[in-house]
Amino acid sequence: MKTVLLLCCVLCSVPALVLAQSVPTLPNGVTTCTGQFALCAASTCTPVLNRDGTAKMMRVRTEGGGVAEFPEMSCMCPLLTGTAIADLNGGNMRGSCAAPSKAGVWSLFKFEQNLPQQMNGWATAPPAQTATTVLSCAGTPGKASPVTNCFSMACTKAAPVNGVPLADCRCPLSETFAGAPWPLGAGYLTQAGQGNPSACGQFPIGAPAPSPTTR
Repeated sequence: MKTVLLLCCVLCSVPALVLAQSVPTLPNGVTTCTGQFALCAASTCTPVLNRDGTAKMMRVRTEGGGVAEFPEMSCMCPLLTGTAIADLNGGNMRGSCAAPSKAGVWSLFKFEQNLPQQMNGWATAPPAQTATTVLSCAGTPGKASPVTNCFSMACTKAAPVNGVPLADCRCPLSETFAGAPWPLGAGYLTQAGQGNPSACGQFPIGAPAPSPTTR
């Protein structure tokens, strides 16, 4: 639970919070990796289907050391180079920052106020086309939220668009940072859609909204 709450705070922080505060001591396995990585914070995703039209499933690691299966999503994300936060014991990472394959990278996290986004043709300018805005998406009582988790998931490099290097990240639908099912009816925060509520129904990358009573 501590890991989930910490990651929630890290992934959902507004710029002022990121600039004003240092990150607390990270749980075991949560560290930083340096090099090329995919940043999916402002991406939306599409379901991956089997030939018979059923949802393809993928395996992820759980907080207790086990494995769980969730519907697989395809998320196109820009590639960045630098230092980012990773959970070596989460997602489908293998205990180190080493790339998942020869043409692979990991989807990690670093707060960015501006990112090329698919909704704008991967434009790199002007700032209005790349700005990220935290959007709050409400849940529907009794139903799983269409939120995708790409944190510490494997990606494959894809062809660049508009000069922007990209990766196809395969990420679980309605899965928490701990590898558990997303609570039914729970809302979430996302940087996708530049604040447009329509992004909430496009399987965006998201994180739980921190409770104001959390200590």
